[in-house]
Amino acid sequence: MRYTFGKQQRVRRSTEFTLALKKGSCAADGVLVLFAIAATATDQPPRMGVTIPKKTGNAVMRNRWKRLIRESFRLSQHNIPAGYDYVVRPKKDAKPTWAEIKKSVPRLAKKAVRRVGSQ
Repeated sequence: MRYTFGKQQRVRRSTEFTLALKKGSCAADGVLVLFAIAATATDQPPRMGVTIPKKTGNAVMRNRWKRLIRESFRLSQHNIPAGYDYVVRPKKDAKPTWAEIKKSVPRLAKKAVRRVGSQ
């Protein structure tokens, strides 16, 4: 099976990012912070957006974070609950390692969805 990360799978609008960050449920570990909010259509595939603050580092470091997070989502999107929008950002002072990010994204997505259901 071929996994992609096209426009339909991205959170693109500023209002969608803001809504997820303000009203979504949050889950975090030592590497990432993930916000989840129920999507408008419950049958849509999971969508993800990445936000990297400038305090994270220079442009090279921020782009590395984005590449690793997007690739982790792309490869594990079949394990992530559908019908939700996710916004991911790195934890302050965390280092981008592939192994930790790859494990964190699906685990935090499931944890955040459980919290959305309990609200």
